[in-house]
Amino acid sequence: MKKDMFYVIVLTIFAFLFIVTYFSYRALSERVERTEKMLKAYELYIFSDYEKFADYVKKEGLEIEGMDLLKERKARSLLAEAKDLYRLADYGEALVLFEKASNLTDSEEVKKIANFYIEECKKRLAGD
Repeated sequence: MKKDMFYVIVLTIFAFLFIVTYFSYRALSERVERTEKMLKAYELYIFSDYEKFADYVKKEGLEIEGMDLLKERKARSLLAEAKDLYRLADYGEALVLFEKASNLTDSEEVKKIANFYIEECKKRLAGD
């Protein structure tokens, strides 16, 4: 009888430890999965356009602090890249980037600059 009671106690302890280990593993697995999704989102932000990034964040239900700030930074980055292309006389590519920057931002300053360059690119492409 004492032997049976000992086995029951030992099995109960191992069962309890198994349950604790299992739930710890699940929590860690969920954190790793969320981190992988966040990494994928930031890769899209850096190497792709903002629309793909925003769609992925919305689809995966991620909460990223400072989304508006990231949006504004991307618009300013596109504006700087487009200005470089404009200076190199690549007006077609510059026009596309200026329009993306203008559509992406909420800043009146960036919109004003982008719209100015959009008109200049259109004039240059038309041959004026």
